[in-house]
Amino acid sequence: MTNAKMGTLMSDHQFQPGDQVRHAQRPEWGVGTVVRVEDLAANAEHRREQRLVIRFPNVGLKTLNTAQAPLQRFGGDSGDRHPVAVWEKVGEESWLGSVARKKIEEAMVSLPLDARDPFIPLSKRLSFTLDLYRFGRSGRSLSDWAVAQSGLDDPLTRFTRHELEQFFDRWAAERDSHLARLLQGAPLDPRLVNDALEAAPPQARGAVRRLTAAR
Repeated sequence: MTNAKMGTLMSDHQFQPGDQVRHAQRPEWGVGTVVRVEDLAANAEHRREQRLVIRFPNVGLKTLNTAQAPLQRFGGDSGDRHPVAVWEKVGEESWLGSVARKKIEEAMVSLPLDARDPFIPLSKRLSFTLDLYRFGRSGRSLSDWAVAQSGLDDPLTRFTRHELEQFFDRWAAERDSHLARLLQGAPLDPRLVNDALEAAPPQARGAVRRLTAAR
């Protein structure tokens, strides 16, 4: 099951203690474990809501409502796992070793599908892309990016810090290029951009000013 499909199912799924989940908008939290479940009354759309207490490896306990948090449930098969987690299982000495290295590299420098999917409304793609500017190249921010990008709770078990910095530089360049395409590819209503920027990190506002000034 793809991440996009898991995201569409999250509001209908009933979670149980022990379920492994990932927050689609905060993947840097890592894959968490549901430790407590409280069933709530059905909402206006007649969907049953739950309040979940989830232990995430990078931020500890979080209490989330399934009607608001885009949670992805992970099963035990490889189809539910991030491409890096899948391809790292391939041995370096096997005939697939070079393929695995290429796939891992592609996964580390690619933008999330929610930023690129043409079937997602432009306003949502823009907001999602601007939110990616919360990641930076140094300190904890780089570690958070690496967790989000790799799907690994501790990316330094797989990559050196220098490798992560190199991947981040390529990813950030693609992020800037993609934002430029979003801003230039369609006649955006200035109010749409302003609304998206209100909830965006400061670095995103700087990127928009820089890109629009260069046009």
